[in-house]
Amino acid sequence: MKKYVDGMYIEMTEEEMQQVSEIQPLSYKERVIARIREVYSLDDELAILRQRDVKPEEFAAYNAFVETIKAEEREETQ
Repeated sequence: MKKYVDGMYIEMTEEEMQQVSEIQPLSYKERVIARIREVYSLDDELAILRQRDVKPEEFAAYNAFVETIKAEEREETQ
């Protein structure tokens, strides 16, 4: 699992991730990225974005997924 720290992704075990989260809660951006990575790898995401005009249905599904996650995470921070 990777954690976004200071503009970089760092490989961490689940246990390390939990320890860091207990010390410093994840930011909104980190939570959104982590949830996206549960479904889409960075390579998958870049491919979808690159082919958005060729595969509009796939892009629409991806975009709806991301917007749902963002809305849920915004709601959690309020």
